[in-house]
Amino acid sequence: MIRIQKALRNLPIRWKLTLWSTFLIFILFASSNLLQYVVINRWTMGYEKQQLDLYMTEVRTYLTDPKTAFSVNNVADSQEFLASVNVKHQLIRILDAHGRVLASVSRDIPENWIKPKSVSSVEYVTKRHWENQILIARAPVATQSFTGTIEIIRNTEIFDKFIDTVFLVMLVAGVGGLILSFLGGTIIAKQLLTKVQIITDTMHRIRQNGLMERVPVSKNNDELAKLGILFNELMNDMEQSFMQQKQFVEDASHELRTPLAIIQGHLSMLNRWGKNDSIVLEKSLQASLKEVERLNGLVAELLELSRAESDQTKVAIEPACVDETIERAAKNFQVLHPTVSFSKQLKAEGATIHMSARHLEQVIVILLDNAVKYSRAGQQLVRIESLLKEGNVHIRVSDKGIGIPAADLPFVLNRFYRVDKARTRKQGGNGLGLAIAKRLVNKYGGHIALDSVEGEGTTVSLSFPIL
Repeated sequence: MIRIQKALRNLPIRWKLTLWSTFLIFILFASSNLLQYVVINRWTMGYEKQQLDLYMTEVRTYLTDPKTAFSVNNVADSQEFLASVNVKHQLIRILDAHGRVLASVSRDIPENWIKPKSVSSVEYVTKRHWENQILIARAPVATQSFTGTIEIIRNTEIFDKFIDTVFLVMLVAGVGGLILSFLGGTIIAKQLLTKVQIITDTMHRIRQNGLMERVPVSKNNDELAKLGILFNELMNDMEQSFMQQKQFVEDASHELRTPLAIIQGHLSMLNRWGKNDSIVLEKSLQASLKEVERLNGLVAELLELSRAESDQTKVAIEPACVDETIERAAKNFQVLHPTVSFSKQLKAEGATIHMSARHLEQVIVILLDNAVKYSRAGQQLVRIESLLKEGNVHIRVSDKGIGIPAADLPFVLNRFYRVDKARTRKQGGNGLGLAIAKRLVNKYGGHIALDSVEGEGTTVSLSFPIL
């Protein structure tokens, strides 16, 4: 038994589905057939009893009729009547009070099959004689000159054959149903597991070819189609995560290579001959410290970008009030850059958005920092606006700086992209600020866009749904 259970547990799902569906369908079919068999059997026996009641009533009416005046002395006269009402496979007997047979008419039933018996009340008895099932009805009868028993014995052979035929038909139908249910279960299991097999094959292809493989999804909106869609979505997220990690490693290695090479060059120079030269020592140390400082800033920005791209911050947040956050960021920037003029037109009227105030302030600071950094001398004016339009909050940060060439405009939101690499590096930029801003804005369901004309200035526009 344990081996059988173990073998069943180790069966493939396809065979488990087939066997279980076959078993359940067969049980349902067998139960239905068994119920029909019992109903038919009881109906036939009830019908037989009704027929015996009719014959019993007819014989009793004849015996109790005053015109007949049935008695022990005229038994022979009743033989003809009993023979006229008797049918095939039936025996009718009239017994006296002591159970002796007075009159008997039989068709195809021997007298010795059933022993005569006198009764005081109506009774029905079923007995078997070899292969024959015998139904016996006995009822007392009393007249002015006679007291005895009417006994009708009926061989239910015809109905037995009918019941046997029904049982045989049901048995054959049950075997056929078992075979059909097995075939049907096989087809159902195959249909159900086809899409599962497709997912399995896709996983094997992913192991061989990489993360670009996807499960072909049918138009049917069933559970397996939804499973395929969910699997593809998970693979998209996984592929994006791997691409982000790969991009992060590539970007970090690319950006860290130059400052590390500079530091290594200065340290090698100091190690060779600069230890005793105070001027060279001072210059090398200052250059190395400057590169280390730039490395710290680069690592901090890379970590911030990584956080912006991850979903770890998807927790309950306090909505940000747009105008208050802009006001706070602009005030802090005014302290850092007292020579820059900041023009503010805040008309969001206390609107809030589904974004943490810290992240919104971080985005505003990035935009203000770029506006100040790339403003031209004598035109250091930064304009900040907020307004409500069509259910959204719009924020604009504009400057009158050097602008962005049209060829570079589509790429400035990409990480590490610099319009003028030499000048940007001199100003301390790493090309990550706008990339961080873009990730944060998109993370909270917002939109960011740039509009710039080279030599005239740049406008960065943000939009968020009003909470």
